[in-house]
Amino acid sequence: GGLGGLSFPLDFGGEPEEKRDPLLSSFDLQGVAEKIKAGEVKKIVVMAGAGISVSAGIPDFRTPGTGLYDNLQKYDLPHPTDVFSIEFFKENPRPFYMLAKELFPGQHKPTPTHHFVRMLHDKGLLQRCFTQNIDSLESQAGVPVEKIVAAHGNFDSAHCVETKAEVPVSEVREAIMKGEEEGGWPDMNAR
Repeated sequence: GGLGGLSFPLDFGGEPEEKRDPLLSSFDLQGVAEKIKAGEVKKIVVMAGAGISVSAGIPDFRTPGTGLYDNLQKYDLPHPTDVFSIEFFKENPRPFYMLAKELFPGQHKPTPTHHFVRMLHDKGLLQRCFTQNIDSLESQAGVPVEKIVAAHGNFDSAHCVETKAEVPVSEVREAIMKGEEEGGWPDMNAR
């Protein structure tokens, strides 16, 4: 049998590989859990995406109909991804701040998966947590920020776009939550 007339296993020449025993008893969560419980795994790297936050009520970005990009019409953007474009932000920061108000940490709770990542840290097994999520639920669950690599940024720190100076997250949160009223984000941006 094969695919498109090819037979498997393919022979690319050279010495045949030795048949190795599988490292896991099964290639699912059970198999991984057994290895961890047996103490055979000492260093774990987590790579997380939107799926770990969806059950917290945070939409993913791309699912047709329910994804964030499909539901940004109210911001009247030329293109949905503009909400995260620094060039667009410099011209019109309003859509970003409106969305940030909806997504700012404290409105959603970490999921069991976020707590699992924290448990890995507590047990001394977590080396790093690489995440595509911007929701900061990993740090909210108690994963130390020095263990988190946020590929797209998150709400754990804030910096001025122009000066690159660090701005206290509490100050940014207060401005975002006030919106466009006095003391809100337009005043923060004007400083």
